[in-house]
Amino acid sequence: MRLLLLSCAALLALAVLSDARYHPRKGLAAGRQRKHKYQDEGEAFVVLVAGSNGWYNYRHQADVAHAYHTLRNHGIPEENIITMMYDDVANNPLNPYKGKLFNRPHGKDLYKGLKIDYKGASVTPENFLNVLKGNASAIDGGNGRVLETNENDRVFVYFTDHGAVGMISFPDGILTVKQMNDALEWMHKNKKYSQLTFYLEACESGSMFENVLRSDMNIYAISAANGHESSWGTFCENDMNLPCLGDLFSVNWMTDSDGEDLTTETLEYQYELVKKETNLSHVMQFGDKDIAKETVALFQGDKEDREYTEDFGLTASKSVNWPARDIELNHLISQHKKSNDLTLSNKLEYKINRVKETRRAIKKNVHMIVDKLFEGESEDLISRVLTQSRPVLDLRCHHIAVNIFKKYCIDFNDYEYAMKYVKVINNMCFYRRIEEIILALPDICMDIDIEEEVAKRLEKEFL
Repeated sequence: MRLLLLSCAALLALAVLSDARYHPRKGLAAGRQRKHKYQDEGEAFVVLVAGSNGWYNYRHQADVAHAYHTLRNHGIPEENIITMMYDDVANNPLNPYKGKLFNRPHGKDLYKGLKIDYKGASVTPENFLNVLKGNASAIDGGNGRVLETNENDRVFVYFTDHGAVGMISFPDGILTVKQMNDALEWMHKNKKYSQLTFYLEACESGSMFENVLRSDMNIYAISAANGHESSWGTFCENDMNLPCLGDLFSVNWMTDSDGEDLTTETLEYQYELVKKETNLSHVMQFGDKDIAKETVALFQGDKEDREYTEDFGLTASKSVNWPARDIELNHLISQHKKSNDLTLSNKLEYKINRVKETRRAIKKNVHMIVDKLFEGESEDLISRVLTQSRPVLDLRCHHIAVNIFKKYCIDFNDYEYAMKYVKVINNMCFYRRIEEIILALPDICMDIDIEEEVAKRLEKEFL
């Protein structure tokens, strides 16, 4: 009897999913059959952001390049897409395929035909927020393009980079959950869209929306991971001698979009499919889940020609996948194991030890900071500050504390691994008032010098 009930439940779940796939919500979706009505109801506009730079972050720029072609091939006009990407990978001296980017082994060159609006130093959190808000006068660098949307338009945002609890990163800056939520609330208040969908690829990306994104702002968000776990790089051990080519969540949603008629697939169906395929982290959804009943086409284009579709035997989930924060170290170790050149092996060994020593120094100093900030408190409380995971509850405290830590203690842009410990800063806000943190951190961190500490350790080891 129990097996029969389970079977019935499974069939019911399958039927619901199938219904979501083939019967999208009417309304905006219905306009697809009447082109003029579809246009009258507004257009789809897109913002694509790769927030990192550096060779070992290859995957982020490959992800964005792939997303650009996916959306263009589904009919989103070039003039409706704004792309932010540092653009230091395709022509990087370490790239054996000059001027090319790949998001899967031996796939198509995604750099060809890619249009980038903001490169290098113009890839900043300030420009990103001003692009979303349509604030052209505040843009610094790039070609100055911003979203020029109104209350009838739909907006699709895709962001990929490193992240932490309540924070995502840019090449030379950070964006906190408070800043992003303030911008989204401003867009809603000023009627800059009818519906907005946000796909976010980063470690602990769920923390950018959890308990923060309201359900009454016509915004639907999907994150690659929950609020306390890593996201994953994919196609990491490839025969092209390249770092991880993509991110698991990102490659999965784009692979689905590449091969589907998006006019008959709902966001809900794409979420469920990508959630299943992204088997190493918990893909989450937030905000107005009614929007999930809409077709993907409303945000990613309604053209039925699927020019980019590629049929490779190896799926992303079955390839070699690495936790995002371990990709540089794992790639160096892999290169070291394969090397038969003594000089190269020695250089790789030095780099590996440098990464490990940097991690050790960061951890040691974070523990030191907590010990001093909570001096006189119980070991149990100090342990909770160092280990507990929780959503961002105080956005103002978190925003200020993270920026103070970056300025006076350890710069996240210089040491990406330090993002692992942003949860500790979030916990500081749970156990201490922001005024105490503001006063204490500059003095506590006065003598921290990660670079000097690492150099001394390596000097002892290699000399």
